[in-house]
Amino acid sequence: MPYRVLYYNWDSYFNKTIYGGGVSAYCENLIDYLADKDGWKVEFLYSGIEYSYFQKKPYIRRVNNNCHPHVPTFSLVNSPIPAPSHFAFDDPIGNVKNQILENCFQKFLETQAPFDIIHFHNLEGLTANCLRIAKASGARVVFSLHNYWAVCPQVNLWKLENSHCSDYLDGRGCIACLPGNLDLDLELSLRKLNHLGSLVYLNEQALPLKILKRFYNIYHYKIWRRLKALTKSPLNKPLEICGSQLPQQAKLYRDRREAIVSSINSYVDVALSVSERSASIYRHYGIDPDILTTQYIGSKATQFQVPVNKIVKYSPGEPFRLIYIGHSRKDKGFYFLLEELRSLSEEELRSLELVIASRITDYFELTMAAKQKGQLLSLAQSLHRLMYYPGYAYENIPKLLDGIHLGVVPPLWEDNLPQVTFELLACRIPVLCSNRGGAQEFIRHPAFIFDPAKPGDFQHKLRTIRENPHLLTEFWQKARPIQSLEQHFQELTRVYACTDSR
Repeated sequence: MPYRVLYYNWDSYFNKTIYGGGVSAYCENLIDYLADKDGWKVEFLYSGIEYSYFQKKPYIRRVNNNCHPHVPTFSLVNSPIPAPSHFAFDDPIGNVKNQILENCFQKFLETQAPFDIIHFHNLEGLTANCLRIAKASGARVVFSLHNYWAVCPQVNLWKLENSHCSDYLDGRGCIACLPGNLDLDLELSLRKLNHLGSLVYLNEQALPLKILKRFYNIYHYKIWRRLKALTKSPLNKPLEICGSQLPQQAKLYRDRREAIVSSINSYVDVALSVSERSASIYRHYGIDPDILTTQYIGSKATQFQVPVNKIVKYSPGEPFRLIYIGHSRKDKGFYFLLEELRSLSEEELRSLELVIASRITDYFELTMAAKQKGQLLSLAQSLHRLMYYPGYAYENIPKLLDGIHLGVVPPLWEDNLPQVTFELLACRIPVLCSNRGGAQEFIRHPAFIFDPAKPGDFQHKLRTIRENPHLLTEFWQKARPIQSLEQHFQELTRVYACTDSR
């Protein structure tokens, strides 16, 4: 039976500048798989990143997709809900409903319909009400829960950029949860410049556009923001506040969560979680278990074809090679790892080699590194050796991991399923991971799972592995095999083919 599928993701996966991370890469691989298959017609829509100087209302435009030229691809321009989600953090009800945006989305479906399946990979850039519109079009609605957007407006249940959020205090905990200063006016202006450039075939990295954006940044920060602070700041004069006279933001965040969960339960046929841990969190927050299912995604890392019997042997007393690969963020556990290693004994550190493949963008860390005082460099003084790579190419991962004894995946947030876990396992590298998120479901050996909330547990697990090298071999007796992309996509098409709509 032929199927016509619409995929939605807020990011345009085919652009050189990809902001959507692993989800965008997943969309590219998925469309790559289905686009040329007999009986499948695939289209792609994104929203929340393109804005125009010439028109204020949302509208749909067809765009060139250089990855898949034959896949009809559309952008919803001027979305009132900018993406990613943190740009719409202060508009919780906007995440639920916006009539102008929904009219535009509905008109698009009426023009392009009928779709057999509409598969949302998130709803950033749209609203939860778009699920109702998709369902009313007659399509089977699939929603992949790649993150926690439905219950957290900053998508990762990560409170104040510091700790896991287990209680949003009926919305009170969401107020001012993003400590960073997001300048939405500047962001939208820069996006308008990008859109203007695209109309004359300039990409975002084109020199004329980069110069223009640089001048705009200077104007915005040096002139506009200062004038705005002097003339519009409520704190520029004596102030007395009566709480009842302020907008009741807590109620809005509570309404947001309840309305989105209700929409998913009412209009989604299948909610796909990428790990059992994520599924349990969503069940806890009210997603109907009857529509919720776990489907582990595949990885193109299986193409590395590393021999199954390839195991790097280790003998106590030799340098032990440890690697961290991925984003250098606090929620990913990067700085947690550095501090845990710094707390090891001097003797342990002298026989430890640390490899880090990550592009560090933290301004404070870069400044301290320039002064030879950064956390990374202060740790390096005690190590047998530090090797740092500012990023890496995907195809070079096997070479990067050659000779490594242990990979570390230490997220402090409930990371749905870190893709680096698959890459390490595919290259036959045992993994020491935290008990936060889905990575532990592929590790499964208790000696290789630590609790970041338990003082000293990481150090204890690392020390135990080093002192008992046989564990590095035993690891593979419990590790879950990873799927290829093709295996995963075959499972996904079976989800599409199921016709038991509610």
